[in-house]
Amino acid sequence: MADTAAHLVDRVLPEAPVRQWVLSLPFGLRYRLAYDAPLTSAVLGVFVRAVFASLRRRARRQWGVARGQSHGRSSLSSPGDWS
Repeated sequence: MADTAAHLVDRVLPEAPVRQWVLSLPFGLRYRLAYDAPLTSAVLGVFVRAVFASLRRRARRQWGVARGQSHGRSSLSSPGDWS
């Protein structure tokens, strides 16, 4: 996972401020999502829409940006992936 992060920072992402958001779920839901790809997609979609809506609201209030756009990348991991 560290190699992927280094690649994104060095070669993919532009020289611009980047914000990281993390969604942590209760263990019972994590286990269910591990075996249910459509449910995982739905939960991730709700999370991303909520974050983007919040960013657009803030941009409109603070800087007067009328039609702000956000872009994102998601990555799913489990404790076994952290080594």
